[in-house]
Amino acid sequence: MAFEIKESTDKGIVIAELRGELDSSSVAAFTLGFKEISDKHGKAKYILDLKALDFISSAGWTAFLNEFRRLGALGAEIKLASMQPDAKRVYSLVGIDGVIKSYETVKEAADSYGKNG
Repeated sequence: MAFEIKESTDKGIVIAELRGELDSSSVAAFTLGFKEISDKHGKAKYILDLKALDFISSAGWTAFLNEFRRLGALGAEIKLASMQPDAKRVYSLVGIDGVIKSYETVKEAADSYGKNG
């Protein structure tokens, strides 16, 4: 399945819905697509909606961490939502859960922004 990224906004929060597989062959598409979105919105609150992302390789996790750091340096925030069970296991196992917050749903991630400012 080809990788796709679709952008929407809800109450000032930018939601990037990721579809397909994020691996070494599609990580450039994610990086370019997400940079296009973040260039448009700048210092914003972002949620990466992973419900339709079937697979994330180590290259994909690295891309998430790179974007988290890049946008964090600008004062923006990224949270993950609706992660598949296999991805969630890797997310916890390699310690990304200590860096990027994850939520069960996009709504929970969006609500967390309200609680944290």
